[in-house]
Amino acid sequence: MSITSVDQVEPRSEAEQRVLDAISSRGVADFSNLPDSSRELSATFIAQLIAGTEAGLPLLSGPLRIRGATVLGALRDLPANRSGGAVTLLFWACHFDSPVDFSGADLLSLRLVDCTLPAFIGISLTTKADLDLSGSHFSGIRSHTSDLADVGDCAVHLNHAHIGGRLLLSATSQSRFETSGSVRLEGAHIESSVELHGALLQDCSDTALSARSAQIGGNFELLPGHGHRCEVHGEVSLGAAHITGDLDCGSARLSNAGGRALHCEDLVVESVFLSRHDPHTPFEACGRLNFLSATVGGSFFLTNARLCPGPDYSGLLGKGGPVAANLQQMRVSNALILFNIGQLEPDAETAQPERIQPVQGWFLLAGAQMNTLIDSVETGWPAHGYLDMDGMSYERVRQIDGGDLVARRTAWLRRQFIGGRPDPTTFRPHPYEQLTRVLRNSGLSREADAIAVEKIHMRLAARVDSPWLRFFPRLLMLISHHGYSTSRAVFSFLAFVLLGAVMYTVAIYNFNQAFFPFEQPPEPTEYILPFGLGEVSVPLGCPGLDTPTYALDFALPVINLGQDTFCRFVPDGPARWLWLTLHSLFGLFGAALSAVVVLTLTGLLRRD
Repeated sequence: MSITSVDQVEPRSEAEQRVLDAISSRGVADFSNLPDSSRELSATFIAQLIAGTEAGLPLLSGPLRIRGATVLGALRDLPANRSGGAVTLLFWACHFDSPVDFSGADLLSLRLVDCTLPAFIGISLTTKADLDLSGSHFSGIRSHTSDLADVGDCAVHLNHAHIGGRLLLSATSQSRFETSGSVRLEGAHIESSVELHGALLQDCSDTALSARSAQIGGNFELLPGHGHRCEVHGEVSLGAAHITGDLDCGSARLSNAGGRALHCEDLVVESVFLSRHDPHTPFEACGRLNFLSATVGGSFFLTNARLCPGPDYSGLLGKGGPVAANLQQMRVSNALILFNIGQLEPDAETAQPERIQPVQGWFLLAGAQMNTLIDSVETGWPAHGYLDMDGMSYERVRQIDGGDLVARRTAWLRRQFIGGRPDPTTFRPHPYEQLTRVLRNSGLSREADAIAVEKIHMRLAARVDSPWLRFFPRLLMLISHHGYSTSRAVFSFLAFVLLGAVMYTVAIYNFNQAFFPFEQPPEPTEYILPFGLGEVSVPLGCPGLDTPTYALDFALPVINLGQDTFCRFVPDGPARWLWLTLHSLFGLFGAALSAVVVLTLTGLLRRD
């Protein structure tokens, strides 16, 4: 440390001389063991030291280190072009009775660690390295006038600051970072990470933490630190921010019951972690999680979390009920992971990880896009009637809780509806069609068919169409699951043929109705009943008639088995009209059923 030689203009106080001696020895001006009256330093004296333009004071060429001092007066208005260039300022466990205003300053590095002060104002502040406010307590201010802007209610104001390293707002081994007022980073440019490890932000009349349009070169971390979880009482706003790294809220507690707990609309980020960092402490949020139209370059984790929904916004597309997570139109390049998500009671001190109750609030995923959906059907989704997936798209789906895939996914899709049953206003076909496409592309054709059948079943249950328009789909569902079940279609046709065989057998055996040949006169004939049930002799009949084969041949209009072209049914007597009607209806419905079998085999009835 070098000191420019100057003449002493006026005698210095004992505290000021201690600082000057520390500068001379390249040490720390330590006031921590002195009585309170000996700790007092003038803010004007420190400002003059930093500026380096006051006669009689040394010119700083190294860090200014002060520990345990009480700084009286407002420390502010630092010139950006001081003599000797930028400096490093290190304050430990100091008390400032007025806000510290470094707006427009240009520093190498600044540390205010374990300090107490009303507020730190750094509008357009520039540091070449870290800005460390860890362990400090900010009581907050209600109004403050800076040279660069009017500052309202806040505790830390760093709008448009440029931090060359990390921004540290974390707990230390000695103290927790606490604010009674908002932390503002709007438009700030931070080259490395923003760390709020074990921080406590509370008593905010405005947004608790606002980093709108901020540029962050590392991670944005709300993590535990030194035995404390990160707690924010108020909105965390990252709207339109650009985070090169991850947004990590492991085991954080965000509380803003009357609005948004986490506002990340138009956020650009690598990955998002809303999960637990500590095995016994889940992520907790009381208020709406808003990631509308956010862009996630990696994966989005909402796991081991407890949520208390917040009110919906009052716009045109608002659901009108409580909203837990708004992920509409979000873009996730890799995976969306959802599991172990439960309800958090608003007045609960902490969540009970072992008890999982479905969240009674909307999960809005309309228009969301992701590569892979990884979830637990049982614990990854809200209660019935609070899920909106219309327009959500994904390429792969994985479930972590095992079990029958079709049963699990059917239960998942029914979570869209109250009680698992849709109505005309809630039924949407897209979620079914999307899952069907994904399963079919994965080679799971049987499972895809089952989901497609479920879509038709739910549409019929919702009564979207008029009764007449629902009649034929219901009939097709009964016969062939609307073309998705070949076996059902074939068995339905064979059952109908068997019914026809019984009808013709009864006509011969019990009602003495006749079959005559087409091209030759009838002759005495002995019919053998199906399955060896007996024999029937008739004076005039059609030799070679076999009623099951005749029924099958008559029901197949295209394929000729030789029965209906050799023998013809010629009923007589008082019931002749009834038998002719039954015969005609059997031929008509047989042709229709055979057509359904063909259309099912060719897949033309399917509606993926």
